[in-house]
Parts: sequence; structure tokens; C-alpha cells
Amino acid sequence: MSNKSVTAAEALWKEVGNGIDGKSLKVFYSKKVLDALEYVIIYQESKEAQRFGDKYMKPIVDTILGQKIVSGEKKNQTIVAILRTSVDIAGKNLISNSDGKCTLDAIASIFDKTKTYYDGDSESSGNPGVRVDMIKRFGHSSRKGFHHLATRLALQSSEFPNMDTLHLLLLASVEAAFVMNLDEALRRISRATMDHLIGLDDLTKYPTQSIYLVRRDLQRLCKKLSLSTPQIMSDFNQFWRSLTLQLLISDSQLHKLFGLKEIENLIAACRIPESYIVKGAGSEIVNGRYEVSSSVITNGYVSSQTVTYERKSDCGEKLTIQPCLMTEPGKSHCDVWYFLSNAKGVDYYFHETSPDEEDNPPLVGWKRIGGNRHPPPTLEQSTNTIPFKDEKGNLEKQFSKWAVENDVYGIILGRCIDENHLQASASLRNFLSKMNTPNLTSEQLVLSNSLGQGASLLESILPLLTSTGPIIMSQSQPVQSIPSSASSYTAAIAAAKQRLISAQRWKDSMESALQGYIDASRELQIARSSLLDLERNHGIIEVDADDEDEEPQAKRSKTKTS
Repeated sequence: MSNKSVTAAEALWKEVGNGIDGKSLKVFYSKKVLDALEYVIIYQESKEAQRFGDKYMKPIVDTILGQKIVSGEKKNQTIVAILRTSVDIAGKNLISNSDGKCTLDAIASIFDKTKTYYDGDSESSGNPGVRVDMIKRFGHSSRKGFHHLATRLALQSSEFPNMDTLHLLLLASVEAAFVMNLDEALRRISRATMDHLIGLDDLTKYPTQSIYLVRRDLQRLCKKLSLSTPQIMSDFNQFWRSLTLQLLISDSQLHKLFGLKEIENLIAACRIPESYIVKGAGSEIVNGRYEVSSSVITNGYVSSQTVTYERKSDCGEKLTIQPCLMTEPGKSHCDVWYFLSNAKGVDYYFHETSPDEEDNPPLVGWKRIGGNRHPPPTLEQSTNTIPFKDEKGNLEKQFSKWAVENDVYGIILGRCIDENHLQASASLRNFLSKMNTPNLTSEQLVLSNSLGQGASLLESILPLLTSTGPIIMSQSQPVQSIPSSASSYTAAIAAAKQRLISAQRWKDSMESALQGYIDASRELQIARSSLLDLERNHGIIEVDADDEDEEPQAKRSKTKTS
């Protein structure tokens, strides 16, 4: 390495850096940017080379990808060369002592499919094939970018990428899983990410949408990796439940509400529809009832992560509804679309499925292929379902055991009471009450059964409580007695509300003793009666006297004023 060459490189870094700082678009499309990046590779041990790469590689990438495809083959060749060189720098930086965060942010930008250069705009189409080439280049055996990424993530250092960067890296990992043989590296990436998220002290620092996207990316990645390593899907399911619990007990209302939605998603993920009815298709041969393929059912459970529905037509032809990976030129990799096809590979209709829809066949939005007749079909989902299982067994039983052991039902009701919590609590209670849980201990069964017996009482009262005052937060103190004489009925009602919540939590916590459950239930009834008496005596509740043999029907009225 001659001093003259180093000096020339440093001068070029300074010139290009000044142009970038001055936001000059001309510098981004000049060959000087490419030369400066190539010098970074040549002199990678130089501190100045590392400084230039850490500071300027991401701004370079963001700027050139933020523009639509430029006119002129030479300019486009320069852009592609800049991206390739940036990928090479990133791969080398991941195994060096350079700033890992800057490197990860830069490579994530290269993998961002929403960039205008890849995705296009209203006036021109993009070039998604370039992005796919960059993912392949990063993962190539000569660079081992995903292996080095896995090693860097496993360090669990302060340089761990933020949620947005992590989403882009995981999305690229999902796509790499479909087009390259990288399962070992991608398993390490998924496990490092799950460990990191569960280890976070405060999830409320991150937007719920970002958490959802990362969770969804992990689910898609593990689903693909489970074809070679079934255990990874069990690991993900356990992670998903743990993450949901952290959301439910967080201090943020938004994150609690997201946790409630995840409870419903977890319940939905335990089963899949038994069949679909295809109807209204112009090509009538596809109309009819499609059932889950027998090839994915073992002892009454669906064990495969990719499910096909099939039927035989009146003339004996086999027809299928199945998800397919789209890899045609000009299409983004790892977009899973659904197709209505026959066994000979003839496609009748297809659906451009988004990641949020790919778990089950979409009901509407189908399009015809080639000369097949209008209109495209709609699908009707069966209410009958088939349970899923992973390497640890029945997902429903795993979820039920987790919910009981962690008092998820009590957390939902006690942490913050509003309409969303009531809806989620009812959904969870209904699920638990329908479950046959022989794998639970006798103590857990007592608690699980109590949910189905007594919880509806509290749920019927909660709307009454929440409509008279602010949100009620968790109360973990022992049961409080209602004052025998209160200076104001407002204070007495507040005490009664607190007692009611405490009684419910006490009742739910009595796992080991049936007598304790009976005593807590009695306290719940007394607390409820006390509250109703207080509110009735002060004009808050009017009781219909005609129905003496039935539970009082509460009606809202304005509080009387003296």
C-alpha cells in the first residue's frame, strides 16, 4: 500500500463526503462515489476508510434508491455497481470491529423493497430484480453475509438493530430461505432475534406496528425453516406466547391493546378451517367443496405449516387451492400467492396475497388467469376446524396450559378494564371453557374450570363499573371491607368497586383449595350485592320490582342531586 495511493483515497473520501453533506445529487450518480466505496474495500484496515463507510454508506444507498430508475444504461450500471460494492463492504464489516449498527442500517436499506428504485412510482415501474440480486450476493458462499449477521446478532450487544432495521433484515432472511440453502444461518438469526425481544426490559419503547411486523417476519421465517427443523416452530410458538404476556403486563395502554389482539391471534393459530366452498366462478369446474389434504393430517391434527385444500370434480379431476411462492422475473421474492389449479398444473384463478393473508386462502379478491371465464370465484370458510400441532403437541393444549399458569385471564380483567378487554376476556374464557385439558395438574384444572363457572358474572358487572368512572387499574391487595359508615356514598361505591375487583382476583388465584374457591365466590357475591345496594340507595340503579325471582335488571339513570 503506497502512501500516494492512500493519500489519493483520503482526498476522494473527503471530496465525496463534502458533496454528500452538501446534498448534491450529482455526486451520487458520478463514478467518484463508486471509486470511493471501492477504496473502502481496498484500504479496509484504515481508520479513514472505516469512518467513511460508517458515515456515508447509508446516505449513499438511501439517495440512489430513493430515486426512480434513471435514464441511460450507464447510470443504472453505476447504481448497481454501488449497491454491489456496498453489500461487499457490509459483509466485511460484520466480521470486523467496525460500527455494526451503521453497517446493519445500510444493508437493511439495500434490502428495503419499498424503495422507489425497486418498487417504482405512479409514473414508472421499478426494478425489484436488483434487490433480489443483492440478497443473493449478500448470502453467497464467498461472502457468507447471513452467517456473519447471525454471529453479530447472537452477541446481543448494544448494537442490536432497532425494530425497523430488524424488520427489513428478517424480511430479507425470509426471502433468502426460499432461494438459497442457508437454513443453519437463518435458524441462528431467528433464535437470536427471539432471545433479544424476550430479554427487552421495556417493549413500550417500540411502536406496536413495528413489534407486530418483526413478530410476523419471525413467524414466516420459522414456518419455512420448520420444513428442515420442525423444532423451530415450537420455539417460535413459545416465544409468541411469552411476548404476548409481556405486552399484556406493560404500562402502555396501546401495548396492552396490542397484547389483547395477539391473544386472539394465538387462539386463531391453534386451528385451521376444515374446508372451503368455492362458488360463483365463471369456469364452473372449480366450484365446489375443498377439504384439507389428507397428506397433512396425522391422527386428527394438522402438522404441516403449508396446507393444501383439494377436491375431485364430477369428472374425477383433482383440483387444489394451494399457496405458491412467486419467483417470476419482475415479482418480489417470497410473495406467497394462492392458486386454484388442477393436478396437471393448469391454473384457473389466483390471488395476490399479502403476508397478513397467507396463512389461509383469501375469501375475496381472486383474479382469472389467461382465458378462464369471468367472474372469478369467492370462497366461503367452514365453521368446522382442525387443530394444529407442533413438535410439543396440540397447540390448543399448550396455549390453555400457558394461559392458566400465567393467570392471563386475571391479567386481562385486572390490568385495565374497557370494552376491548371484555371482548378479549370473553374470547379467552370461551376458549378455556371448551378445552379438554388432561395435561393440566389438578390444581390448574380447578382454576381453569372456575373461569368457565364464575367469570361471566364479573364480565356482566364490568360495563356497569366502567361507565361510572375512570379506568380501573390492577389491584393486588387483600380483599378490603366496605366502610360501615361513609362520609359520602361516592367513597363507599369506590370502595365497593375495589372490593369487587379484589374478590375476583382472590377467587381466580385459589388454585389449590376448592374450599378457598367457594369462599372467594361467596365474597364475590356479597361484594356484588353490596355494590348494587349502594348504587340503588343513591339513585344510580333502578331495580325492576316485577322480577323478584330473577337477578335484578340494572338500568342507568342520572344521579339525583339534592
